[in-house]
Amino acid sequence: MTGNEVQVKIKSRTLTPSVDGLGPLEITTIANQVEKKIDEIEKKTQIPDTSKLALMAAFEFATELYNLKQKSETTKEADLRKIDELVEKLESSLDKQLF
Repeated sequence: MTGNEVQVKIKSRTLTPSVDGLGPLEITTIANQVEKKIDEIEKKTQIPDTSKLALMAAFEFATELYNLKQKSETTKEADLRKIDELVEKLESSLDKQLF
């Protein structure tokens, strides 16, 4: 990967991620979100295994992403239907004689 490399710590492990299009602030914010998610799962499940917690956090983030993509597709389809309806109404209005 190319981009801004930033050193972050998640659960006492140092990483140096580099993400195209993201600056140090965004990368640090994402790392903090990951650590927060792991902490929430750890508190809820009492699982001490950080590898398992990381996988569970990854799964939760993937689920959220999947749901957002599904919602986006549904919204996009609804928007396209609405645009088609408006175009149809405009065309029918233009077809009518004004006088």
